[in-house]
Amino acid sequence: MITLMPVLERWSADCPFWPAEQTDFYFAVPRMPTSQQVGAVVWTLIGRSVTADDLSITATDAVEAIEKYLACDDGDFAPGGLRMGDENVVIDPGCCVGLDEWRDWLRVIGGEVIDLGHDPDPLIEHRGPVVRVWRDGGQLPAGSVLGPDEPHIDIPRHILPNLLNAVQHDLAGFLTALHPWVQGIRSDLADALAAAMDRRLQISEPLGI
Repeated sequence: MITLMPVLERWSADCPFWPAEQTDFYFAVPRMPTSQQVGAVVWTLIGRSVTADDLSITATDAVEAIEKYLACDDGDFAPGGLRMGDENVVIDPGCCVGLDEWRDWLRVIGGEVIDLGHDPDPLIEHRGPVVRVWRDGGQLPAGSVLGPDEPHIDIPRHILPNLLNAVQHDLAGFLTALHPWVQGIRSDLADALAAAMDRRLQISEPLGI
């Protein structure tokens, strides 16, 4: 079974404001998250807005942390992306791409090649009705031929719309859980934070597929 799931890159500083689940470096955004999982996602998205270069925290409490995030530009980066998996191989997004760019995968349906980052260096190759993603393909010198034993996942192009719809449902599930979570901190911030994260992660707009 082939899967695509939204993942984020854990923020390096620990959250001092609310309980947040301890995670691996890349962690999934669950469709039905627990309160601590919501806390982990929110901190990962907000953390860089309230963390100085020396990793000191620049906000004094949870409300100020959320307000600082809301005051940031909508171009705020969300390191992560889509994790691919099948029965044998898992391919995480590379460095320097973000979950906020997950809709770039819509262009893959039409035959385009998109940047999946580096370290690891996943590489997309179109093979007729199949989209092949090489886990480490971008590490090889130009002109090198990737052998069939190199780790890769073949995604039938016709299932990509369903996979991307599932990603959207995962992110929408997080938004549903986010609203009451924020109300527990301060109710008048709930609508604003949910709207900002929806907008910045491009969650609710129809996919058009």
